[in-house]
Amino acid sequence: MSTPQPTADAVSAAAMLSLRWTTRIISELDDNGPIPRRAAQATFPDIPEDSLQHGMRSLRQRGLLQVRGRRDDDSPLGLTEAGRDLGDVYEALSRWARRHDYPAPQTGFVTRVEATLVLLRDRSTVNLLRSPSTTPNGYGARRALHAGLISTSPDGRYVLTAAGEGLRQALAVLTDWAAAHPQVVVAAASRRPGRPTTELHRIAGPALPLAQASSTHTPRLPR
Repeated sequence: MSTPQPTADAVSAAAMLSLRWTTRIISELDDNGPIPRRAAQATFPDIPEDSLQHGMRSLRQRGLLQVRGRRDDDSPLGLTEAGRDLGDVYEALSRWARRHDYPAPQTGFVTRVEATLVLLRDRSTVNLLRSPSTTPNGYGARRALHAGLISTSPDGRYVLTAAGEGLRQALAVLTDWAAAHPQVVVAAASRRPGRPTTELHRIAGPALPLAQASSTHTPRLPR
């Protein structure tokens, strides 16, 4: 297996995890355990049936979801070890977003996690968090400034704000997850990118539109 590259692996992990419905499905299964395949639509009534089937198939291909036992309608759908371990990642991302009102003061758990993952799927943002002395490119600097991650010191240098320091800690949790499950990250990076989460991938700063499904799910993870 190739030597892990922390920045590249974290960016790849964030890109994979920010695909649409990923947070919603994994959080539900993490909260309540496996469900029979025939109960999937009743469990996720807010997700269109074709989108749900596509999302679950994609999660299985990415090594986050598995079918246990017989492959019939009663076979339980559950998380793999990599999927279960995302609980710590989601908790860290959600806590950071809530503490810093990102992407807005009143948002649900799913939106907070997704919006933070969108920040971390940007390589320039991750590089900046890892090495604050690095001068980001024009877009990277604007994005980081708009998100409140950096400020300008009296001598004109960029420095991390409290929000930036906090996101760096959340990034470390994501990086640890990627290092613990390299086969999942490598496999996902080699696949054709899927559909991003709602419209979050197109927005740089805090004023992000709310994901419709965010208010429908209240997970047990600590806030």
